[in-house]
Amino acid sequence: MQFRYLFVTLSLLFSFLPANFAQQQTVLRHGGVVHTVKFSPVDNALIGSAGDNNTIKLWNLRNDTVQTLRGHSGQVNAIAFSPNGQLLASGGDDWNFKLWDVDKRENIATLDHVVNRTRYQVKDVAFSPDGQRLATAAQHVKLWQVSTRSEIATLQHDAYVWTLAFSPNGQRLAAGDQGGTVKVWDVQKREVIVNLESDTTNMNAVTFSPDGRILATAGYDGQILLWSTANWSLLGTLQNWGTVYALDFSVDGKVLASTGYEVVTLWAVDSGEEVVSLKGHTGWVHATAFSPNGTTLISSGADGTVRVQNIETYLQTLQQREMVRLIYFLPINRRAQPNINTELDTLIKDAQQFYAAQMQKHGFGRKTFTFETDATGKAVVHRLNGKFRDRYYDTDTIDRVAEEVDKYFDLSKNLYLIVIDTDSELIDGEWCGMGGLHGTGGGKAIIPASGGCFDGEFGVVNTVHELGHAFGLDHDFQNDAYVMSYGTDRDRLSHCAAEWLDAHRYFNTSQTAFNEPTTMEMLIPLVFPGNTIRFRFEVADADRLHQAQLIIPTLLSDPAEGVKLHRCATLNGEVSLVEFSTTSVRPGDTTKVTLRVIDVQGNFTQVAYPVGWNDVARVDVNRDGVVNVTDLVLVASDFGTKAVRGAHPKPDVNNDGFVDRQDLLLVVDALEATGDVPAAPVFAGSNLQRWILEAKRDNNRVDDAAFQRGITILEQLLTPLLPIETVLLPNYPNPFNPETWIPYQLAEPANVTVFIYAADGQLVRALNLGHQRVGIYESRNRAAYWNGRNALGEPVASGLYFYTLTAGNFTATRKMLIRK
Repeated sequence: MQFRYLFVTLSLLFSFLPANFAQQQTVLRHGGVVHTVKFSPVDNALIGSAGDNNTIKLWNLRNDTVQTLRGHSGQVNAIAFSPNGQLLASGGDDWNFKLWDVDKRENIATLDHVVNRTRYQVKDVAFSPDGQRLATAAQHVKLWQVSTRSEIATLQHDAYVWTLAFSPNGQRLAAGDQGGTVKVWDVQKREVIVNLESDTTNMNAVTFSPDGRILATAGYDGQILLWSTANWSLLGTLQNWGTVYALDFSVDGKVLASTGYEVVTLWAVDSGEEVVSLKGHTGWVHATAFSPNGTTLISSGADGTVRVQNIETYLQTLQQREMVRLIYFLPINRRAQPNINTELDTLIKDAQQFYAAQMQKHGFGRKTFTFETDATGKAVVHRLNGKFRDRYYDTDTIDRVAEEVDKYFDLSKNLYLIVIDTDSELIDGEWCGMGGLHGTGGGKAIIPASGGCFDGEFGVVNTVHELGHAFGLDHDFQNDAYVMSYGTDRDRLSHCAAEWLDAHRYFNTSQTAFNEPTTMEMLIPLVFPGNTIRFRFEVADADRLHQAQLIIPTLLSDPAEGVKLHRCATLNGEVSLVEFSTTSVRPGDTTKVTLRVIDVQGNFTQVAYPVGWNDVARVDVNRDGVVNVTDLVLVASDFGTKAVRGAHPKPDVNNDGFVDRQDLLLVVDALEATGDVPAAPVFAGSNLQRWILEAKRDNNRVDDAAFQRGITILEQLLTPLLPIETVLLPNYPNPFNPETWIPYQLAEPANVTVFIYAADGQLVRALNLGHQRVGIYESRNRAAYWNGRNALGEPVASGLYFYTLTAGNFTATRKMLIRK
């Protein structure tokens, strides 16, 4: 059967589209709903398809022919080519699966999937990478010896199995079932390695990346989960357009294709970013696959068609992301410098090596950014002619140039070093350069193309400085030797900057970098004597936190206006309380500070917070120059009353007009911040008891009625805070990944240990907490903490676990769930 006319028609239609959309496409009409489509692994021109018209069709794109294989008496759900391309397996609703000789187009074997004497519909088939075994999915999974057509084993599932995939080395088999569970089996031992749970009601697709490092799973709810096969932790989640029926990795593993309603979506595996949605189908798309050479994608669906599309342009666009690209910008009245390409090649390589050497010096290896190169390894320099004469760009330079650049380059996908050639050797008449972020994935830096800011060693430092801004680094005036300062002898990165870049996407181009949202909340800043402000932030990110930076306004003594880095803090885990102290910020109507946070996958978020006098808490209540228990008692003495404006002392710490629990909490926070007592939850019994005793020993205030009333109120507050029984409480979060907190209460002092057991009763970890006083151990800094690792420091697998608390004669057990 000939189908060339379809190809010609679509080629003509696409010839009228813009160049980046003119992808060669062919439509093959199979008929009915096409449930499955596959490329031959050894022939880019041979495609197999099958569906609910009970037939299998083999399409030869080379000679435009199709042949039909008949034999199934019901819907064909799945087909698979053997690794050598000589056999084809098919499974259907007629309770059997078949083997076909591809060259002869003949059925050579028909077998039934039987469990307990009952035949079951076959939903998927898969060859092992060596071609010696075949797996079939139905009620349970069965393994077959291909050469003898004999059954090897049955791998039991609790629900009907819909999808299968062997790992590239053939040692593992992933099987997704109707209950939303994916079981990963050790093929040789016939044992389950891990159970991967999802929220979907039906798993429709599982597939391993070509290098075996990632398993992708998806189903009814449209969420695509990417799992690390090293420890089965969740790398990231992609939200598809509706139910996913099929997944496939590109040959290089950099792209994942998923099916949805009327579209096939291509995803960048390293970032989780959508590359493109390919439209054309009407109705649900049921299958998709990449060609062996990776240049073509096929898909099939409810509209009865098989679509063949060249995707090389999309893949080339993806390969050009997250690198530094050079633009030489020429006003309309200027000619290009004759050796500018060579000079820019040298400049960008020197800047690259500067970062590499400094990252190594700080212990992070020779990490550095990459830049766009040609086939010979030289920097690609894009020349862009401006619309105006050079004087137009002497003011608002970066905005005016970026406006024109943005029409030709996507500033959100890459970082651009723009070198502008004008009659001025400065930007905006006064700067050697400018730089900054552009969205979450890109940035721009602009420098002049000649003069002292461009030439020699200073030109390299200047380029490194402006690129630093584009990487997310602010001015840092703590040391004139830092490259992000304005010193004359700048020759190094600060450790803060190097640590930031250690996780930065442009310095880790091969890492997976999905972006679960970072949440940040500023707690009320505490103002201590001497105008010291302690800024406190609660930060959380499921991707795990890497570093936080506090950005504050510059001072008049600083060499530049704007903002600067105050301090950085190294972070770990998913949740953190971040604190910074400074005397450089004075609250005011326009004062703001910014918290910038980067996670371990290089995604960063920043939020600016106002700092007015009504936004801070003066914790030195009696203004005696020290924060101590006296301030706490003074707040308690007016507890439950309206604040008296202008009174001294003023117990309304947070300026909300009332003296209440929040004011007490703020003074408690301040007391703990002084380091006078160990960190503890607010009003933990032991600390409050200590403060009350300390207040009673203050003989100077023994006749002060207000002071005595404050002590009485604190004693009343203490009573309900002392537990009357020892209790083990539910862990939080639950489910969790990879860390959790286990809270409890002690009615009596005791030696406390938490034992963690696997579902089979095996001891995983013992947390020896030592002797604990009576009190409430519920907050994150008091509860027992478990990082999801066993006694050897290895991450444990997903699944159900039990934790047991022993405290004296008390023992209690609860369960928890790790979901990766």
